[in-house]
Amino acid sequence: MMIKRLLNIALCLCFLASAEVKAQDTCHVALMVPLYLEQVDTEFFESEPSNKTLLTKPFSFLHFYEGFLIAADSVVSMRNMTLDLKVYDVDNDTQKATDAIADPWLVNADMIVGPFYIKPFKIVSEFAEFYNIPIVNPVTPRTDVIENHPNVIKVKPSIEAQLMPLDSLIKNYYHSNSIFIIRQDRYSDTAIINKITEIASRNIDSCSYVDNRHIVNTIKAHQKRWKYLKVEYAESDYLTDNISLDVDSLRRIINDSTAFRNMVVNINYKRDSLNPVTDYASSMRNNLFIVYGNDKVFANEIVNKVTKLIEHYPITVIMLPEWSKFTGLFNDNLMKMHAIYFDDKYLDYQNIRVESFICKFRNRYETEPNDYAYQGFDIGWYFLNALDLFGDEMINYLDDYDIPLLQTRFHLQRKSEESGYENMFWNVYQFKGYNKVLLNTGYEK
Repeated sequence: MMIKRLLNIALCLCFLASAEVKAQDTCHVALMVPLYLEQVDTEFFESEPSNKTLLTKPFSFLHFYEGFLIAADSVVSMRNMTLDLKVYDVDNDTQKATDAIADPWLVNADMIVGPFYIKPFKIVSEFAEFYNIPIVNPVTPRTDVIENHPNVIKVKPSIEAQLMPLDSLIKNYYHSNSIFIIRQDRYSDTAIINKITEIASRNIDSCSYVDNRHIVNTIKAHQKRWKYLKVEYAESDYLTDNISLDVDSLRRIINDSTAFRNMVVNINYKRDSLNPVTDYASSMRNNLFIVYGNDKVFANEIVNKVTKLIEHYPITVIMLPEWSKFTGLFNDNLMKMHAIYFDDKYLDYQNIRVESFICKFRNRYETEPNDYAYQGFDIGWYFLNALDLFGDEMINYLDDYDIPLLQTRFHLQRKSEESGYENMFWNVYQFKGYNKVLLNTGYEK
């Protein structure tokens, strides 16, 4: 298995360009990926293959290259495309980028994918702008790469792009909830928190009506539990939503309903923990928690404390910005919280396209694809299809172009005429049972 992949790297070293094709409608594409080929010397190639070898730099982005090649082969086969693909080994060494743009072949390229690192990408993107060549940045979420660079296409969505699906999510599904926005401390991501607060305030209903029969039954269930636990309580009064309910009055108008005011409550976790929840949360209807933080310790504490609150309040938790990167959050707890994640990648292993790609990757490379492999395929599949369909006018049609991919979608938009394209799409999924289920947020391209 590993010998075959070492051979693949060796072939990259010896064969960086496809065969010369003279057809008039040939698409010329440059792929600039960090292969660290200078490290693939005789000693490296002849050394005994081991798992340690897979951790060396020449293997870091090899899956991206291999996934891209599978996409290229598929597009060429399905669309009868004539493709001249040239691969450049460009890593974080700016001299490699400078050497690449000195190649006369690159002047006539129809598209450039990469480089992966910021400094080399800046060098190549300026070259691409001068020659009006679309250039794809595969990995950075930074928005500055597209500012005043109309030829740049950034496929990693920024954190700010989460606000649009969040807006739709609240408007379509959680407008009748009180919303608790929980930040790690008062200094964390103030601008984003302010925008989330504005979105929540704009989308929630002023109040929600709950059937009195449901209220009385909920109170009865809680009091039964308190009695079992020997907790003292007043039978005639019940506190929820920061108001006291008269249980006897509710029973007399059992077929009516009661209005509860919806609120947006901001919580500074470092100062207040989750104490404000018990003052304002509702036992009678769902409460939406939007938790924002980048620290795993904070994430673990929130999950543990919210799991205890669920014993008293129905809660759904939206975890921002990228809690999918945190390992060790127990699925049982996430399921109880109806946890909702935003992720720039999501794989449905029951999807026929995903199954087909895995089979092709295993057969060709005798190993399992990693995230870079799926990403390489998605970028190759999307942009090579677009290039074949639109030709040298491709960049003018991307805001309306959307095709199925493996682990995401590309909803490309320009912020202005002077800026490049940015992918605005985030996968939004929820824990249901023990499965992750994609949600239709109602946000469309």
